[in-house]
Amino acid sequence: MRATHERRVFFFLSAGWGPAVRTLPIIERLAGHDIASAFALGEAPGAAIRAAGLEPIELRLPPADAAASRTRDWWSPYHHLAFSAGDIAPLLDRVEAYRKAICDGRPAAVVTDINPLAALAARSLQVPHVTISQSLFLPGRKRDAARWAMPSALSTINKVLAYYRVGLLEAAAQLELGDITLIPSLPEFDPLDDTPPSLEYVGPILGNQLVPLRSSAQRPSAAKGAAEIFFYPGRPRDTAGPSGQELLDIVLMALNGTDAAVTVATGGFDFEIPGWAQGRFRIVDWCVISPEYQPDLIIHHGGHGACLTAISAGIPSVVIPTHAEREYNAGNLAALGCGELVAIGEADAARVRRVVEGMLDNAACARRCAQWSETIAARGYGGADLAARMIARILQGG
Repeated sequence: MRATHERRVFFFLSAGWGPAVRTLPIIERLAGHDIASAFALGEAPGAAIRAAGLEPIELRLPPADAAASRTRDWWSPYHHLAFSAGDIAPLLDRVEAYRKAICDGRPAAVVTDINPLAALAARSLQVPHVTISQSLFLPGRKRDAARWAMPSALSTINKVLAYYRVGLLEAAAQLELGDITLIPSLPEFDPLDDTPPSLEYVGPILGNQLVPLRSSAQRPSAAKGAAEIFFYPGRPRDTAGPSGQELLDIVLMALNGTDAAVTVATGGFDFEIPGWAQGRFRIVDWCVISPEYQPDLIIHHGGHGACLTAISAGIPSVVIPTHAEREYNAGNLAALGCGELVAIGEADAARVRRVVEGMLDNAACARRCAQWSETIAARGYGGADLAARMIARILQGG
């Protein structure tokens, strides 16, 4: 690489709003250290962030589509690498796109959020590298059932690293370890048996208020003392197929006729919402949990950020995970006593309705959620401030 831009950081994010929500506060804090940031994020979230004026990184990634029938049970981006060992040429084309962006932009550091292709590019160029990750993707995770096994991606990773003549790895998950690895969570929700010295639990980073979508943080007008439910279905479609749309359809039917005041946040995505539901529920692009809007229950898809939003706010959850990775998150949330998990394959309107009604009457769960919220606050995690300070320290050679 040529000489770097000493006060500039590149963020390469994985898909969806989750990575953006925990990255935007870090970008905001880095600006306070006179460090500029640029990002790469696809889909509707990327377009919204670009429209808000943040600097995009131009990537020309060759397509790498796979049928939903093949990817439905993939719980990690590493699955794609695991199935690429026979022919790494298409993979190298995608790694080269990231390498070109880094070489052209010459950032002082690269931050990746569960993006193994960008991590391979950063490692091959031997630039300062910070990773943002979750316990599921890291070495030494405690919950290591057969559900989370996959064909090894190590062979593919080492073929790529050998191609670029850099050091090989002993385990595929080591690619998720950067010079610094930040877990925007707490050890009880993201447990590890072994914590490397370069890894830091910085606590939940919840930048929902920074998302550049039309936001609502007010109580629905129909509340008037009734229970309040907030529902976030995630994306309409992901590697599991139209999972978010299926979840939306099930939950809307489950909540039809309930006395609760219901707010549905679409994330700015183009969901198909039936006309009767638009008149029955409050439909918004985005919603911020705050002192002004503190629902009694959150129904969601099991995203890492959605789980931690609920735990941090002390609000019980009904989780219907729409992707295998989200099953892991949902299981950890339920293990803390902060909600109930309903498997997507077993979810129908009648069952979801029963679980929701049970959770609204579950005083013990509400108390446990309040206790976890107080615990997180009392620990004084550094969050985005700590993450930004650690990234700034790397730029200073620390």
